[in-house]
Amino acid sequence: MTRIALVVGHNPASQGAVRATDKRTEYDWNGDLAAAIMAHAPAMYRVFRRPSGRGYSAEIRETYAAVDAWGASASVELHFNGGAASATGTETLSSGSANSRKLAALIQPAMVGALGLRDRGILIRGKSERGGASLHAGRAPAVLIEPYFGSNKADCAAADRNYSALSRAIHEACAAYLKG
Repeated sequence: MTRIALVVGHNPASQGAVRATDKRTEYDWNGDLAAAIMAHAPAMYRVFRRPSGRGYSAEIRETYAAVDAWGASASVELHFNGGAASATGTETLSSGSANSRKLAALIQPAMVGALGLRDRGILIRGKSERGGASLHAGRAPAVLIEPYFGSNKADCAAADRNYSALSRAIHEACAAYLKG
């Protein structure tokens, strides 16, 4: 069976970046996004959440071991960027493997099209680089998405205005990946 693991970035104790507009965290906002993506084809997805209190490396290993045990064809870890209030755009992180690059090449333009933000591209990350641990932890090809900057009010507004289009675009990219 072909299926995609949706991994909600961060955890209940360390919820990641905070949106400038409404103070929602990555963990909170992306939990909702995961549900919206999954609603397009529930049998195709399973949502995974990283546990708290085990230390960063252990929680990554544990989460991606569960993704592997489920038999995922690929994983998409959901985030949004933080940074300067003027930072803007959409990017996708890849491990650099052929199938990770293939999935990233489908998801990145789909998110850019849905949100209309600057295309920051696909970034290859090594295991020890920021975001790299998640990309290299499991057997399944993995990407980590950063659709917008939560620190930028205009990016947040674009994400809110185009939320349905974003969830649909990510789903359609995942479905295209599974079709080969």
